Amino acid sequence: MLVSRFLKTLLFLLLLIWLGGYGWFVTQVLVNTHSENVESKDGIIILTGGKNRIQEGLKLFANGKAPKLLITGVHPKSPDKDILSLWDDKAKALPQCCITFGREATTTIENAIESKNWVEKNDIKEVLLVTSAYHMPRAIKEFKNIMPKLLITPYPVTHENNLTSPFFWSVTFSEYNKNLFRDATIYVEKNFLK
Repeated sequence: MLVSRFLKTLLFLLLLIWLGGYGWFVTQVLVNTHSENVESKDGIIILTGGKNRIQEGLKLFANGKAPKLLITGVHPKSPDKDILSLWDDKAKALPQCCITFGREATTTIENAIESKNWVEKNDIKEVLLVTSAYHMPRAIKEFKNIMPKLLITPYPVTHENNLTSPFFWSVTFSEYNKNLFRDATIYVEKNFLK
C-alpha cells in the first residue's frame, strides 16, 4: 500500500515535470525568432526538411552574411538547380560560388556529421545555423556534441505558430520528446560509454 502510494506520487510528479518542461519548450518555440541584423560569419549551414528553411538561408547568403554555404540533408536525386530555384528574389542574385549540397544526411545527427566534414575542410570557425524554431534546440545540441568548439549563431525559421493547429502540437510534442531522449543518450555516452 505504501509502495503503491509512493509510486503514484512519483509518477504524478514526473508528469508535472514533463508538462512543465513541455510548456517551457512550446513557449521557447513561440518566442524564438531571428534577428534581421545578424552579423556575418564564416559560413551558413541550412538543415533541410522544414518550410522556408532553404529560402531563409539563401537570403542570408545573397545578403553576404557568409562567403560559404552548406545545405545539408539534400535528397540524393534532387538536382542543384531545383533547390536553387527556391530563391525567388530576382532583384538580388545569389553568389555564383561556394554553395555545397550535402546529400548524405537523413537525420539531425547525420546533418551534424556532414557539417563537421564541411567545417573542417573549409576552416570554418563561426556559422549561422538555419533550421525551424522547433528543431533548433536539438540541432544545436547535436552540432555542439560533435563540434564543441564551433561558434553557432542560431537563425530559427518561424512558421505560423497557430496554437489551434494540430501540426504545431504534433511537431512540438515530437521535438520535445526527441530532445529529452537525446539529453539522456548524450549523458549516458559521455558518462558511461567512454
